[in-house]
Amino acid sequence: MSEPIASEVVRVTFFEDRAEVQRRALVALTAGRNRVLVRGVTPLLHDPSLLVGGAGEGARVVSARVLRRIEHSTPPLGELSAIEADLHAATRRREVAERALARAHADQTRSVALEGTWMEAVRRVPDRAAGEVAALRAALEQIDAAHRASIGAAHEAASEVSRARLDEERAEKRLQLARTATPRAVTLIEVQLEAEAGGEVELSLSYQTPCALWRPEHLARLDGERMEIRTFATVWQRTGEEWQSVACRFSTARPAQAASPPLLSDDPLTSRRKTPQERQTIVVEAREQTIQLAGVAGVRAVDEMPGVEDGGEPLWLEAGERASVPSDGQPVRIELARVELPCITERIAYPELTEAVHIRALATLTGKLPLLAGPVVLVRRSEAVGRGRTRFIGKGEPFELGFGVDDGLRVRRELSEQREVTPLVGTQKVTRTCELYVSNLSGETKRLSLVERIPVSEIDGLKVALLEWPGEGPDKDGFVRLELELLPGASARRTLRHRLEAPARVQLP
Repeated sequence: MSEPIASEVVRVTFFEDRAEVQRRALVALTAGRNRVLVRGVTPLLHDPSLLVGGAGEGARVVSARVLRRIEHSTPPLGELSAIEADLHAATRRREVAERALARAHADQTRSVALEGTWMEAVRRVPDRAAGEVAALRAALEQIDAAHRASIGAAHEAASEVSRARLDEERAEKRLQLARTATPRAVTLIEVQLEAEAGGEVELSLSYQTPCALWRPEHLARLDGERMEIRTFATVWQRTGEEWQSVACRFSTARPAQAASPPLLSDDPLTSRRKTPQERQTIVVEAREQTIQLAGVAGVRAVDEMPGVEDGGEPLWLEAGERASVPSDGQPVRIELARVELPCITERIAYPELTEAVHIRALATLTGKLPLLAGPVVLVRRSEAVGRGRTRFIGKGEPFELGFGVDDGLRVRRELSEQREVTPLVGTQKVTRTCELYVSNLSGETKRLSLVERIPVSEIDGLKVALLEWPGEGPDKDGFVRLELELLPGASARRTLRHRLEAPARVQLP
């Protein structure tokens, strides 16, 4: 059986749920039929997606298939010999330390016995001359010094025994693991080739694998009246392959998505006559309606885009530089595009939703590529102010991004309501008053926009009238707008008042 040859990853195409890997291998052929095994591929390889080509002149690929097998790997003999030498050295150290510990204990026992003999000699002969007393004191000091030395030697020997036993246990476990054969799943690509003459040819292999994907991510930086947007591809892979310095390409297509349209079912509609009570009374209900806009103006054609929010047309994005993506499941960010746009910056407040005043940037997307939907890291000059999300933005489409809150501005909102019923006729009037209080707590003059709303009537029996508002009148969706300029430390009060008027047979909420 021929030895497997190595292959090199040259390009990886990322989809939103898989990746397509292109490899290259140099093969030495002989004249006639050749069988080549290529290693380095992932066990997760999707067999039907395997394509092999590029054999060169005088050679052609006959067939290709994927082989999977289990190999039991053991370390080389040199590594086993080194582990056995470490075990032998640790055993010798332990034996030497144990003998040293035994000698220290014997010396300790001997010094204790000598001290007892010395004390017995002093007790039996109490009267001594001055010279003999000095000799006895010197002998006691020698016995004490020997006893202390034996205690120190015993302590050092015991410590060495503990260290040697620990090293010996570790070496035994290493040797046991090294002698155990470890099963390993190996995947090879078998290629059958026919060559007219011997020589070296280059094979190109392409296949798809799961456990690899990508998602777009953006970094938006606002600096005055300029906005820079950098688009990154965040990739993950856990295929078992190591992709080092490879060319990366990213696609918004969905190869696994079904291409057939869904089956339609009947949706019957029925009608009935209103009851006398229903014909006499009109019930009005307040309904919140989300307005779908493509950026700042225009109606979006669909609510959900196919693929990675690509506007319905698959896109192919090329990375500017080669990248390395290890097989550890950790995210790797690869820059795809960078665009700098002029923008209009304003401070805007929606008091009905929050008391904060937000900084908003309005711009029109230019450049070669659209802006894919995904998370956005928002930076104002050099300060990160938060994270947000953006929907798909086509080329030439206006859009807006929020860049945090202006801490120097505050808005407070108070709402009151007054109801009246005209006698006899029964006409109903509901007057709602909204008081807005705006304060500039900073040390500079600031301009901001206040956006409020009033109801929009969808029936003839209900009339909505704007009674008081110092700014622009309501648009078709009921939004009113007011531009304010506040000096440092200044405050302002603005009133929004509107009236709902309906006959007696209309039930107001």
